[in-house]
Amino acid sequence: MGETHSKVGIPLLLASSLRWLVPRNACLANQMISSTMASPSKRGTVEKAALLLTSLTLAGVLLEAVAFWRGVGRARRYAAAGRRFERRLSARYATVLILGDSTGVGVGATLPEESIAGLLAADYPDAHIVNVAVSGTCVAGAVEQVRRCLEAGLHFDLALLHVGGNDVVADTPLHRLAGDCDTLLQELGRLAARTVWLGPPDLGLAPLFPRLYAWVVASRSRVASQVFSAAAARHDVVFVDFSAPAHVAHFRERRHKHFAIDGFHPNSASYKYGYLTARQMLGLQTRPR
Repeated sequence: MGETHSKVGIPLLLASSLRWLVPRNACLANQMISSTMASPSKRGTVEKAALLLTSLTLAGVLLEAVAFWRGVGRARRYAAAGRRFERRLSARYATVLILGDSTGVGVGATLPEESIAGLLAADYPDAHIVNVAVSGTCVAGAVEQVRRCLEAGLHFDLALLHVGGNDVVADTPLHRLAGDCDTLLQELGRLAARTVWLGPPDLGLAPLFPRLYAWVVASRSRVASQVFSAAAARHDVVFVDFSAPAHVAHFRERRHKHFAIDGFHPNSASYKYGYLTARQMLGLQTRPR
């Protein structure tokens, strides 16, 4: 994922929460006032209570917004400090491409070796691993990563695609997202013999997002994952849906153990869980050393 989400998606999320919350409480205040129209002696007290309720609600929203923006700043700095893991070998058993967003970079892992690319390298010491992932990349940006590899004359046995989270947060229109997915997977078919797409989790679980609008992100995660899954099926790509109920339950039970200190990116435990899940789906066995 990465810093791009904060440029577009975050203001939209904040606006949607304010639209939902403030009118709701204003409506409640109006109901309180209306209920005492026949009792003028109580009207002043109720009006004060209604005003206090609205003021407290706005103050709470503003405090959460301030904390949220500070969290966004931490996530940006965290993404900027991320270091990609790759290992280029002259003698190679297999060639692997890592591409996509900050989860491909491994942002949030304690060490680059604890990212999915690093874990793969540990299990397959003869694998030649090229990592072109960039924090903040959306699906459309991953298309450009693929095309640069094609222009360089590269070809891979396996591509591990880490992308989608920034489209969830930025609320990329679904029709455009579906088209970007088709373009990306079609181009990847020319670049790699096999592609595995590690989809984003339910981002509504990320501690960064206040409860007031985490539900917005959760809803977007579910809808976007349906788009990703459908595109993967059309192009014969393995899609690991980390927003599926079993994975959501796993992350919800361990919510504060699977996110980095910025409350947004995965941590080493989360990358290990993702890697083992993908390896199991693919039926991969570690090579004897």
